[in-house]
Amino acid sequence: MKILRRSADRWGIAAIPAFLRRLGLMLPDGKALSPDVPMNAPALPLLPYGLLLLMSVGVIITVFVVGVVESRDRMVSQSKIQLRQKTALLEAYVSKILEANDMVLQGISSEVEPMSWPEIASSERLVRFLATQKQFLKHSGVIALVDRDGKLVSTSEGYRNSSLDVNDRDYFRYHRNHPSDVTFIGDPLIGRVYGQPSLTMSKALRQPDGKFDGLILITMPIEYFTRLFDGAASPSDAAQFLRGNGEVVVNVPFWEGGAIVPDWFRQATAENPVSGEMHHVSSSEGIDRLVAYRKVEGFPFYVTYGIDENALLAGWRQSVRVYGTVLAIALAAFLVTAWLARRRSIALMYSNESLREVSERLLVSQDEERRSIARDLHDSTGQHLIGAAMELANVKSLLPDNDGETSRALARTSKLISQSNEELRTLSYLLHPPMLDESGLPNALELLVVGFEERSGLEIELRVDPVLAAKRPPPGVELTIFRIVQEALTNIYRHSHAAKATIRLIRQGSEPDTILSLTVKDDGVGIERRKRRNVGVGLSGMEARLRPLDGTIDISTGKKGTTISVKVRG
Repeated sequence: MKILRRSADRWGIAAIPAFLRRLGLMLPDGKALSPDVPMNAPALPLLPYGLLLLMSVGVIITVFVVGVVESRDRMVSQSKIQLRQKTALLEAYVSKILEANDMVLQGISSEVEPMSWPEIASSERLVRFLATQKQFLKHSGVIALVDRDGKLVSTSEGYRNSSLDVNDRDYFRYHRNHPSDVTFIGDPLIGRVYGQPSLTMSKALRQPDGKFDGLILITMPIEYFTRLFDGAASPSDAAQFLRGNGEVVVNVPFWEGGAIVPDWFRQATAENPVSGEMHHVSSSEGIDRLVAYRKVEGFPFYVTYGIDENALLAGWRQSVRVYGTVLAIALAAFLVTAWLARRRSIALMYSNESLREVSERLLVSQDEERRSIARDLHDSTGQHLIGAAMELANVKSLLPDNDGETSRALARTSKLISQSNEELRTLSYLLHPPMLDESGLPNALELLVVGFEERSGLEIELRVDPVLAAKRPPPGVELTIFRIVQEALTNIYRHSHAAKATIRLIRQGSEPDTILSLTVKDDGVGIERRKRRNVGVGLSGMEARLRPLDGTIDISTGKKGTTISVKVRG
């Protein structure tokens, strides 16, 4: 018998016997391959079994090799993603630094616009304002105001030195010669205040007629960017901060490359000026790297990040060696133990088959016992209760009319006997319905549904093919269908919290291959949310009843209820 189960729209097939037959552990008729067990077919030759084992080993090795290759590709793909993420983070951080500087330059420009240079030179409030702005820019070195002659007028440090001249700097010449208000970032220079290598961002100050009137500058120590890129890069990785023309501002690690333009830069940025990635071999170290670059948004800079591919794949190679060794040991152990496991699995399958046969016999014996108990209850105990009721009626007729208390006691006793007789009839019917033997499955199911509705309050819709009343299925099939419906309704009442159930029984096909199709559906919570231990016992009983009839059961469940579909010859 094939048992199919479905839960949350995912199928599982109980195909252990079929799998064992493919392995040569069982014959097609279900008998075990063991010299101690009788068989109706010759034993499977040893050669196909050995070939099957070798094919299995070959498949395992093939899968391992494919997995190794795919894991390498997946690792490289993930590394590319991480490479792009690191480059994007560096770009975003640098962009925020430069944007913050630009905002501060705008704010200072608005602050000093109405002031003359003598006022600027004498203003302590302006010095404090510049110092506050520097505290806001933790990455900055000096914020300074320079007049139209290149003289340093005011700084965030309170340092004034009219002899300090910056008119030879590239940023001063740019603003003096270009009537533009854009922010300019000059080449890395040695600062004249602190003597440290720095980048300088500057913005021009203009007179009302647009003439050059000086500038505001913010220095950014190269050391800050070096620490930033060094902290972002792993020991085996490389990171660079480049100007728009490819000149190196920051190089991590310091021994790789230099201040010259990387040889891949011009071709890569010509193809994609915003971002990209490529394989690159470092000329100085001979290291094969996967390099990504990204333009800093709004500013003439690039950030790059490179991963050492050899270091990246070192762990992968070690894992391949370890897992390959483990696989080889496992395959050897598998081949050595396969023959030993075969004999034990054969014995286990034979034992399981015996247990199934015992289970089927127990169900048959249980049905016979139920039929016997129901008959005894109806023919013996039921008749005794009827006789007791008749005797009570006789006693009541002999009592005088004025003995009211005794009459009421007899009436109560008679009522209790009637209730007991009714409950006995219900119990007898549930144990074995006589209507099933007398008039067939449709009438028995109808009486079952009517009684169940009265006892449970559940709304049940019953649809039975009229053909089943004229041409009855075999008695064993009728009893199996009846017990499955009975068990399904019990599960619905106990576990599903349903308000309505539908039972549909039809006959499909033509003689001699007619099939009885039974469907029981409810609108409850579904098996996934029930107590599976209790429900599972009932379902196992259904499967055991269908097994000798070569029937199938399909159980689908979800949030909208459970549907049990049964098909059996009949």
